[in-house]
Amino acid sequence: MAEANIECDGFYGPKTRTALIIGLQTELNKQFNKKLVVDGKWGPKTKNATVTIKKDASCNITWILQAALYMEGFNPGTLDGVFGGKTEAALFKFQKASKISADKLAGKVTWNELLA
Repeated sequence: MAEANIECDGFYGPKTRTALIIGLQTELNKQFNKKLVVDGKWGPKTKNATVTIKKDASCNITWILQAALYMEGFNPGTLDGVFGGKTEAALFKFQKASKISADKLAGKVTWNELLA
């Protein structure tokens, strides 16, 4: 995530959430040409631009998912950008705890629950 220029202060709070959204917006623009304003705000355009990622995905968006899960208290293992078994298990536990569809897919509803 070096390209997104995200700084770390060791605390999960509004700045971390904003940084994750900036990273997601940046990657959605870069990988999928979504033409989002990169402002760190979770709005309808960003929500609607999210893509579904699943096991075996390997990209910066997976890293953002892993970081968001970790910040919510669900350990995906190493933050390596690879959607493996530990990430899938953490996602499943997060989805069940959030009372959303526990389908092991990171789609619009899951992203909204993580970042809204």
